[in-house]
Amino acid sequence: MSTGDKRPLYVSSGTAAIIVILFAWISRWRGLNLFIDPHNVLSVMSPLLLTAGFIERAVEVVISPWRDSRAAQLGNRVDALRAQIPAADVSVIAEADAAYQEYKGKTQQYAFGASLSFSFASAYVGVRALWPFVEHPSFEKLGTNQQWMFVVVDMVLTAALLAGGADGIHSVINAFTTFFNTTAQKAQQSANIQSPANTP
Repeated sequence: MSTGDKRPLYVSSGTAAIIVILFAWISRWRGLNLFIDPHNVLSVMSPLLLTAGFIERAVEVVISPWRDSRAAQLGNRVDALRAQIPAADVSVIAEADAAYQEYKGKTQQYAFGASLSFSFASAYVGVRALWPFVEHPSFEKLGTNQQWMFVVVDMVLTAALLAGGADGIHSVINAFTTFFNTTAQKAQQSANIQSPANTP
């Protein structure tokens, strides 16, 4: 990869580092404790998972009447051209398929915009990803600016997760549970090895 290709990465990384250092120097922000009970991860994340499912359905209800009819027409035209005997000109089929794919791409963009809007609205009213794991006594000791910034970051992360759909959140839950289960198994195996063998 050339230096020019890496320039956006350097700029974004440098900007992020400067922002973090600036906040740490000006605000003296303290750390925030997050408490995660591996046995309750699913129940804590279930409202987020349910909300993501609702958003997916709402986006489908909003987008489908508006875009599905034209998409079906374009798709049927491509199928009809491919089924012609003798076959239609390759360039005609390619042009029809390009128009169909472009239309589907636009539909995906509209769907993502609607999903992100619903997701931000849900995060705004209180459906949050990080908040359920916060130790509230430690949060209350934070300064007002840090509390406000945490809420903003939590809202952005939550909106991104919700916009990714229920499958994305389900994969996060699976990653959590797999990690904790693996860690618990390793700890149990280590304890069994270290404990003296029972003799009759």
